Amino acid sequence: MANFYVPTKRQPTKQKLTVEVHALDAFGQGVASHSGKTIFIKNALPGETVDIQLTEDKKQFAKARVLKRYNDSPERVIPRCPHYDECGGCQMQHVAEKLQQQSKQAALLNLMRRETKQDIAPEQCSVVAASEYGYRRRARLAVMWQKGKLQMGFRQELSSDIINIQTCPVLVKSLDDLLIPLRTCLNQLKSKQVIGHVELLSVESGLIIVLRHTQPLVESDYLSLIQFAQKYQLSLYLHGTELVCVTEDKTPYYQIDDLALTFSPLDFIQVNGQINQKMVEQALSWLELSSNDEVLDLFCGMGNFSLPMAKVAKQVIGVEGVDALVEKAQTNTILNKDLLDSACHIEFYQQNLDELPKHPVWLKNSINKVLLDPARVGALTVVTQIATKDLSHIVYISCNPATLARDSKILTEQGYKLVKLSVLDMFPQTKHLESMALFMR
Repeated sequence: MANFYVPTKRQPTKQKLTVEVHALDAFGQGVASHSGKTIFIKNALPGETVDIQLTEDKKQFAKARVLKRYNDSPERVIPRCPHYDECGGCQMQHVAEKLQQQSKQAALLNLMRRETKQDIAPEQCSVVAASEYGYRRRARLAVMWQKGKLQMGFRQELSSDIINIQTCPVLVKSLDDLLIPLRTCLNQLKSKQVIGHVELLSVESGLIIVLRHTQPLVESDYLSLIQFAQKYQLSLYLHGTELVCVTEDKTPYYQIDDLALTFSPLDFIQVNGQINQKMVEQALSWLELSSNDEVLDLFCGMGNFSLPMAKVAKQVIGVEGVDALVEKAQTNTILNKDLLDSACHIEFYQQNLDELPKHPVWLKNSINKVLLDPARVGALTVVTQIATKDLSHIVYISCNPATLARDSKILTEQGYKLVKLSVLDMFPQTKHLESMALFMR
């Protein structure tokens, strides 16, 4: 009988350690050192001396929790949310806004320097910020029937349990004000056990609620929900086997610049309207667009960047993998045609940008500038293809610094220089890091 070696799991030590925190990482964890090992400590800030207990002990690093804090950092602030200690939505409400931004800025700089091997000065990495609270115009709330009541809120950190929130200070006020009355309404429904989740949106066209249900609602519940929607002057969508608007069917839209972009409540839109506006303005500024430019907008969605670019450029070509979003981009072009440059030629293509033909019809030789805004997986395939082109400007917007760094390495190896970086503070109080990079020949 063969005996196989099974490595023993490294157990964290029960020994109490006292350390001084010297930095904050991009995830809101304090960083300390002990016996040559880096330790990441939840809820600890630079300048604080703390007793800690290891919760995870790896060969290169460890994680720990605070047992006792001997002093408070000047950057420690009181969280505004009463649910902060339980809710998994935010990780950095105890950290002053400036330190949050500095930690993300430092993390982005270090990662990009390491991967691209380019010497990027701190002044080349800016921070685009707006309101630190009351910024989120879209949120999905989990719903669970528990102990005779409907619980509605966000998931507890590292758990599937739902925190039954009464308020959420990162939501825009119009959505925060809806939480308690909406929960009251849902708890009065006869078939509340079939409610799956709730999506809340606040855009220029008005308030929207999307109610996911796993089985048909009874007639009395249907009428109660319509009365609730009428009272709070919102559009109500029921999402069972398909999405149905049960109130006056107003086409949802949000504004970017002076353009109105229509969308479906199930479509992706940026959750921070203020940063979305600043992001588009900066991207167009970095591209240095003129009436002679032919621009390629990859992962264009419904035209968030394409249409503002079409107010300036000679030609804009948008490419998107989802058919429905391509159709919306085309519709939005028609709806906004009076605000676009009449001399600009704009067209959209459907293409899976992870699987490209050798010579895509939309990758024209006349294109001289590119903007791309991929999902978290990045844009490896298409970046590999455009990197060989002679482009003057490439602006890359990223929601995942790891894939941005990977794709940036391809561009720099092909002769592009990383000229500017920017942290887009799309999600203050959280560990999420969005960014923008400019590459030039």
